[in-house]
Amino acid sequence: MKTAISVDQVWKSFRLYHERNQYLKAAALRGRRARYEEFWALRNISFEVQEGESVGLVGNNGSGKSTLLKTLSGILVADKGSLTTHGRLSSLLELGAGFHPELSGRENVYLNGAVLGLKRREINALLTDIVEFAELEKFIDVPVKNYSNGMYIRLGFSVAVHVDPEILILDEVLSVGDESFQKKSRERIERFKEEGRTILFVSHDLESVAGLCDSAIWILEGEVKSAGPSQEVVDLYSAHETSIFLSPPDKASDDDDSTESF
Repeated sequence: MKTAISVDQVWKSFRLYHERNQYLKAAALRGRRARYEEFWALRNISFEVQEGESVGLVGNNGSGKSTLLKTLSGILVADKGSLTTHGRLSSLLELGAGFHPELSGRENVYLNGAVLGLKRREINALLTDIVEFAELEKFIDVPVKNYSNGMYIRLGFSVAVHVDPEILILDEVLSVGDESFQKKSRERIERFKEEGRTILFVSHDLESVAGLCDSAIWILEGEVKSAGPSQEVVDLYSAHETSIFLSPPDKASDDDDSTESF
């Protein structure tokens, strides 16, 4: 069996500035360096995903899951380590990623297809299926800046699964949109599994991770806490989260969500 995704000792950091945004410009104009601390969103991450394997990433907000997917998709560049993918990769990450807001849904389909290396005639052949799956027949020529969140997700997911990817990377797609589209998305992912495609996705829906994935990886504070069969990892993660929920609150801590998108 071939390796589809290889992640070897990957590190990724971000700068967390102490000043608020409105003060950063003033500091720059005065020639003073803004104060910041280095935050490591990923710390020595290593794993492999075999061709045809479905892997779920679990972890709380700020653990590094989304950063990992963005790095694998080429949106971010790792500070250290290496990432390798083999095969055409299609991803659906944060809302609106890869879409130009001023362009229509139709134009964005062609734009995304071109970025993925498809020729115009190939996109022409896929267009009807993409639009019908997204249920956007009446709105495909409307600028996507006027789309609702659900419309964004439907179009993004439809493009991602129709461009014949060998590797599909998804971030929380099963938790957005209406129930009908969630069901349709899950069925398409299950079909991809049957076809032997490689799937890597983030979800807080642990039932979906256990049911759809062969294996799972638990990311905690930027590190791999556990990796193995999906149900085993989900059980470990659930037990950890339950213990935190039941433990007495730490008065010294406060609810800082500054790293929630990492």
